[in-house]
Amino acid sequence: MATVLSVDGKAEVRQKGHSEFTAITPSTLLQIGALVRIGAGGTLNVALLPNTLANLSENTEVQIDDLTLTKDGNAMRNDVRSRTVRLLLLGGTMHVSFTRIPESQSDFTVRTSHGELTANSDCIVLVNIDNRRTRVTCAYGTVTTRIWQTNFPIEAGYFQEFPSTELSPRAAADDAQAQRDVTSMIETENELENLARRQRLSKPDFLDR
Repeated sequence: MATVLSVDGKAEVRQKGHSEFTAITPSTLLQIGALVRIGAGGTLNVALLPNTLANLSENTEVQIDDLTLTKDGNAMRNDVRSRTVRLLLLGGTMHVSFTRIPESQSDFTVRTSHGELTANSDCIVLVNIDNRRTRVTCAYGTVTTRIWQTNFPIEAGYFQEFPSTELSPRAAADDAQAQRDVTSMIETENELENLARRQRLSKPDFLDR
């Protein structure tokens, strides 16, 4: 289950198997299949897994397709063999900080109506989607977008919109919105790391989720 790090304003979840949305609180655990939506002026910071932190901005809707943590029952130390996070972003803006764990397989994927994004390494990425396009901006590491069976790597300092006539990512330094996004990502990253650090101190079982 995903752990709520902080919530501000209106944020709701419809857990799998339920028909109604309920308010998200700091004690809410988000299950596989949960549909999360953030209202106007709202913000949600969440640890999908301890190595995958996300910030959901206002008017964002996302579904948790998979959260998997596989352990080796025979290992005394470093017993986690793999971590997988798969999301469906239906609309809005999501900032993600993803870290690969040594000696463990880690996978992170976001689907949108326009294509799919996969992390290739440790990364800090922002995904924004509206009814006409998806925009992906990378501030650290490398991610890959997959559009119509074609892969496009996006390195740190670059962004891409799709669908688009542009067949390759563009430099964030050449686009005012991308520059604002990168600045916002750096600020949000610091906030997420601080919140996760407090969570580890207050809840010793956090790393087991």
